[in-house]
Amino acid sequence: MKGIPEMMSENRTGCRGRLGAVDILYYNDSVKKPACRIFIGRSGRPRYVAQRRFPMLFPGMLFLLLLLVVTPFWSRGARAQMVSGRFMTSFYSFQQYDTLNASKLSLRGYEAMQLNFGAGNYQLHTYLLATNDFLTDYPGDPLLRAANLYFEARKIANVVDLKFGRQPVFSKVGVSSFDGLSANARFLDDKISLVAFGGALPPMNEKLELNSNLKDNMLYGAQAYYSPFDNFRVGGAFVDKNFKPPSYYTYRLTVDHTSSPVQDSVLIDPSAVANRFVSGDLSYYTDRVSGYFRLDYDLNYYNVNRTEVSLRYSPFRLLSANVGYFHRDSRLPYNSIFSVFDHSGTDEYDIGANLMFNQNISAFGSYSRIVYTGDNSNQFTIGTTIYLFTVSFSHNDGFAGNLNGVNAQFIYPFMDRKFVAIASASVSDYKILQELTSTNRLYSGSLGVTYRPLNLLSINLQGQYYQDPIYRSDFRGYLQVSYYFFKNFSSN
Repeated sequence: MKGIPEMMSENRTGCRGRLGAVDILYYNDSVKKPACRIFIGRSGRPRYVAQRRFPMLFPGMLFLLLLLVVTPFWSRGARAQMVSGRFMTSFYSFQQYDTLNASKLSLRGYEAMQLNFGAGNYQLHTYLLATNDFLTDYPGDPLLRAANLYFEARKIANVVDLKFGRQPVFSKVGVSSFDGLSANARFLDDKISLVAFGGALPPMNEKLELNSNLKDNMLYGAQAYYSPFDNFRVGGAFVDKNFKPPSYYTYRLTVDHTSSPVQDSVLIDPSAVANRFVSGDLSYYTDRVSGYFRLDYDLNYYNVNRTEVSLRYSPFRLLSANVGYFHRDSRLPYNSIFSVFDHSGTDEYDIGANLMFNQNISAFGSYSRIVYTGDNSNQFTIGTTIYLFTVSFSHNDGFAGNLNGVNAQFIYPFMDRKFVAIASASVSDYKILQELTSTNRLYSGSLGVTYRPLNLLSINLQGQYYQDPIYRSDFRGYLQVSYYFFKNFSSN
């Protein structure tokens, strides 16, 4: 079968295998050491790989960042020092069903800690996440993750902003976090903006450490924008992302030309895969008319991966209409095992409108036709908003399945907006395949309240209910407590 590996081992001290772009490591059961590792490239010629790892820990990087950020505090020119942050504690309870239709109750806890320290144009940004389950044991719990941890220096020579550390990047063709350096420069009264970034991808679980395999987990790219006049902008972006999927152990049947096959314990060690894209876009915006065009090109597969064209027109303030076209291909990494299978993209045509009768009453509607290879699907939604109440009807048919659903949501603030009640409910009839005659009915709803005794403190409590013939019924609870703070210090 195309794309399915065939791995064979004639003895435990030697190995031979065949799998495009995958490292295969056989273990000797007696000594628990790898016998050999081979890599079969796209050319079909095997080559032996010796992987070097560099164990670099995060504390060293953290110490460097702290040193950089406190240095401006010691200088005489540092007059305004500030610290800000946000702590968010969440608990989420749910039932998890296994394949035997048995369930277990989980209570997941999340702690988000966002702290920012700064003086003048120098700031240290941190965003740490801690997770744990208090009722069920999960591998890796408890876990402390670092989503952000970077030092920022702004307005260097009144032109350049620098960031160093673990930081997010939002490029047209690449959204990710990385451990490295980025630079943002602006010229000609911000009419020209240039951004360059590069570094190592963090571990997949975002642990407080650097990736031990830097060679196969790298990200770099750039983007540029130019606005020759107001409301118009043209831009371009490039990203190159190499990442290595994690290794795992499994069993494979070893064919040794005897009467019965033997199960062999094997470490599957996939090789690094890559995404390389360039993108260009044009945008124009006014209160009456706006338009957007974007095109993404895959430099590995040499094809257009995404095309987007959208237009919005508002003949008067209370009415707006929009049309759009979207072409999307599967974004498969180069050298991935999934790239050997046939795949094709989709074309989507959209039209929609929004009409406001007055400040509290409006109506909306949209229609989409999605064209697949050999089939298509239709989707439309109509609804209205009356003050704090919204109700809508949705219909899907065709290749994506059939669904008819009614959704309603109500938001009500009271006691000088210290409390905000939120309720929602939906009823849907659906069937997975077009040719089926019977449908499944799904009920879902939620009821919650948000309490803000102070401007910087909010408490959110919510219950969620779900029922359908497949998953029967499920009730879930959610509690979140958020606290914000900001303090500005002065040396005067």
